[in-house]
Amino acid sequence: MSLRVASGEPVSVQRGFALIALLSLAALISAFLIVSALNLTSAGVANEREDRSMNALRKAKTALIAYAASEQWQLYKGQPTDQPGGLPCPDADDDGDSEGLCSSALSRIGRLPWASIGTDDLRDASGERIWYAVSSNFRRLSGTTIINSDTQGLLTVTGAAPASNVVAIVFAPGEALFGQDRVASHNNLAAYLEGYTAGPSDYTFDSVAMRSGTANDRLLVITQADLMAAVEPVVAARIERDIKPLMQDYFDKWQAYPFPAPFGVGGPPAAQSSYVGVSTQTHGLLPLTNAPTSFAWTGAAVTQLVGHPKETGSSTVTSSSCTINSSPRRAVCQVNYSGGSDDRPVIVLEVFISNANILFADTPIGTEPPENLTMVDNGGDALTSGPYGQWSFVAPDFPPTRIFVARSAAGALTYTGRLQPAGSNGNRVTITVPLPSPGVLNYLPIISGNSGTNPNGAWFIANEWYKQTYYAISPGYSPGGVAVGSLATCSPLPATPSCLKVNNLPAPSNNKGAILVLAGRSLNGNPRPSAIANYLESANLAAANDTTPFVYEHRAGVPTAINDRVVVVAP
Repeated sequence: MSLRVASGEPVSVQRGFALIALLSLAALISAFLIVSALNLTSAGVANEREDRSMNALRKAKTALIAYAASEQWQLYKGQPTDQPGGLPCPDADDDGDSEGLCSSALSRIGRLPWASIGTDDLRDASGERIWYAVSSNFRRLSGTTIINSDTQGLLTVTGAAPASNVVAIVFAPGEALFGQDRVASHNNLAAYLEGYTAGPSDYTFDSVAMRSGTANDRLLVITQADLMAAVEPVVAARIERDIKPLMQDYFDKWQAYPFPAPFGVGGPPAAQSSYVGVSTQTHGLLPLTNAPTSFAWTGAAVTQLVGHPKETGSSTVTSSSCTINSSPRRAVCQVNYSGGSDDRPVIVLEVFISNANILFADTPIGTEPPENLTMVDNGGDALTSGPYGQWSFVAPDFPPTRIFVARSAAGALTYTGRLQPAGSNGNRVTITVPLPSPGVLNYLPIISGNSGTNPNGAWFIANEWYKQTYYAISPGYSPGGVAVGSLATCSPLPATPSCLKVNNLPAPSNNKGAILVLAGRSLNGNPRPSAIANYLESANLAAANDTTPFVYEHRAGVPTAINDRVVVVAP
């Protein structure tokens, strides 16, 4: 006898149906788990490949930025170091080396020049070398491109991750898509990258969120802010190394720093010739005018120092006359004085200079020592006038001295010395001071000596970093501001003349006579050239606006708040 339920079916039959249902459910769960595992494995592989490609791009970006800021690596590779922030041309033939000029828009896109920048042979997840595009105005080509904190990147990215002000882009091209023949077209851009649009000088690239059968590139941009965050500290260090000594050299020769040039309501002047100091300025821009006519000789005069301890006898200068000759350029002074063989007056000979204190000019006679200034007697010349061809030649205890006396808008090259015995020179001498012509003046830091462009300052001038370099001096270090003899001096605030104070520098921070402030890139996004508020921040802006004069600030904290970097010139 078998048991039956209300439905009339045996219990064993119902148990069989339940077992079948349970087995079906288990099979469905197992299939779901297998499919899910496969999907997770596929996603994991895709993510791992994405990570590999992006890691290669990040390494490429880091290497390019480091190269642009690394003077040491460029020297090691035998490359010029005169363009901080300059980026190499791409590799056009897949040998790892940067090409020479990349003067066309297409030639500025190629493979990463890994050997030139000192990185590994970077590959994406598909095994392809990283590709690279550089903005036309950031390629290393001194004399053609001007690279500084105001130079804006000209590459553009659209699509899922838009970007502007891009100086360079690195690409992971991925595997070849349909129609991309990388064997026959091994160095052809179209065989590797998608989504680009040619422009007259720079390309626009498209970024995609998801890979597809029509676009699988991955890209990473280098913005101007990315690059300058690394380059500007290097530039500040190079200013301290290269420009500061040239300014100190000027001070050693003129006993003052030149007057700054006005910053300007609309920003720094465009033409270098306009960077002329103004006698009412103590802060502004470096007076780096390259107009030689800004500097001129306006005359000379002789004055006797009666009663000077080094005079002998009782001679009197009866008359004197001076001229400035143009060919050869020199000051010639004839001095008539009374007395006999023991009579030797002490005189001051001044050669008046216009504008020597409003530009970086070398000393007028270069390295010619003052004791070698030519002096001839009444009827002779320097070759036939006996032992008195040099000023104070027979008095080694009192050789002539030379100083520069600065004035509000001019100056005087001043020589003090004792003349030769009146009786031995026929009571008349002619003193000649050699002067360079304005056309061959030695400008600093543009020109050093007569040898041409100074290599230490050439990069600073050629790339117009002086347009982002603010310049301030204590009144005690300005022309005419010396307070104790020929030594510049100042005292901490609130004394007069007051020293400059620079916050966030090691103590003492309140004794500075001259400083430079590298303003760096604009942090507020406003274009330049423009008002001073778009260059300086914090205390530096207040000092520039005379709100809190003499107080400046070195970069401290996050660069989004202030990126000014101070270089102390003196002391």
